[in-house]
Formats: sequence, structure tokens, C-alpha cells
Amino acid sequence: MDKLQNGDVLRSFSLKATTGETIHLPQDIPTDYAIILFYRGHWCPFCRRLLNAYEERIDQFKELGTSLFAASVDPLDKAQEVAATVSFPIGWGVTRELGDKPGSFWEDRRNIIQPTEFIVNGNGLIYASTYSSSPVGRIDPEEALAAIRF
Repeated sequence: MDKLQNGDVLRSFSLKATTGETIHLPQDIPTDYAIILFYRGHWCPFCRRLLNAYEERIDQFKELGTSLFAASVDPLDKAQEVAATVSFPIGWGVTRELGDKPGSFWEDRRNIIQPTEFIVNGNGLIYASTYSSSPVGRIDPEEALAAIRF
């Protein structure tokens, strides 16, 4: 599917969360804004650093009425390792079919989703998006905070 642009509505998809629940996005966004982060996997140091940077600023995001969601192709046990380090929902088992909904780059060689990130409002309207074909080129948490404040 095509990449989503600013002003588009996020295409609906569901994430299996490490908590056992299913999160339906954008329908289950409980706040004014949400940041949705598709990351490569538990093994990616760039991804772990980014997720930790969001966690370090979680109170600032909450003050701005912003919820966070992240997901990867990881199996449940590896996603649970990641979930133990953050306080926001971590999805697991992302498939190529799910990755196609937001138009993510998919790497066939390792069967992984490449970083795809969105800032959306509570109705799923895309305010900002990034698509990467490698582990770099992400929405920095400080920039996300500035964008939401703006």
C-alpha cells in the first residue's frame, strides 16, 4: 500500500500487545494525540535507544495528552523483554500484511518491518510521519514533544 501522508487518516489495524489485549488503532487512542512506533526488533540498538528515550520523557507526553504505542515482528517472549523496560504498550508479531497497512518498508531478507512512525490526533489524523529503510531517520522524542506543543 501507499505511504501515508500528513493529513491522511491512519488506516485501521490491530496490534497484539504483550499484556494479552488487542489494541485497535486508531480507534483505541485514549488521548488527544498518539505516537505510534513500528520498530525493527528487540535486537536493534537504535530501536531500543529510541524506545528508552520516549520512556524517559513519558511524563511530558502524558502532560500533553499523548499516548505511546510501539510494535515489531518480535515473538511474544522477546517483545515482553522490551515491554519490561517501558510503560507504554508493546505489540508483537507484526506481519508483512499489517506492515503494508501504513505502507512500511519491509525487509524480506530478515522478515522485519523497517521503522515507521506516526504522530496522530485522537481521531487518527496524521500530523507527522516518517518512513525509514534502515535503522536511522526516526521521530526524535524531543522533536515529537515540540511538534505536539506547537
